[in-house]
Amino acid sequence: MQRRDILKSSALMLGYAVTGGTALAVLNGCKADTSDGWQPITLTAEQVQMLAEVAESIIPTTDTPGAKTAMVHRYIDEAISNNFTDGERERFFADLPQVNSQSQAIGKANFVDLSQKQKDAVLTVLASEAKEVHKANEANDTEEPHIFTTLRELTATGYFTSELVATEVLVYDPVPGPYKGCIPVSDVGGTYALW
Repeated sequence: MQRRDILKSSALMLGYAVTGGTALAVLNGCKADTSDGWQPITLTAEQVQMLAEVAESIIPTTDTPGAKTAMVHRYIDEAISNNFTDGERERFFADLPQVNSQSQAIGKANFVDLSQKQKDAVLTVLASEAKEVHKANEANDTEEPHIFTTLRELTATGYFTSELVATEVLVYDPVPGPYKGCIPVSDVGGTYALW
């Protein structure tokens, strides 16, 4: 539950820098196709399945819907297809196999076939690597995000901009009324979604 609270605060306050494709996806109003006959645009079926499991491991189902229920994997396909530059897309696909490579090292299986404990261990290693990459980027004044950073950003953005989360988890009011600049959050019942 702590992880969800941290992600919620991060996403709502936009307290982290998002990479180009992720930022563009938000600005362009990118959202997951929720139709029954959905087919991925850019990703393979295996990649979609893995990304659904990665996203669900980042934002699991608890007393609120998880990333898989919010169809974050569909959002990721949409964002990569329509909002990533050719270079960002190439880097994403070049780096994505790191997830299964680390999964093989930890559990001798692909990510989707691991236990939840093993999936968490894989993501912990990838998150640690991402921190090191971030430090190196700052030291060298470069912007080459680790695959975990990209996946975390896409997951959080896809989750918190989904209709499901906007209407069932966050407070959603399509016509919020007059502007009242400084009132306690308790007076409005929670953090509002813009969907």
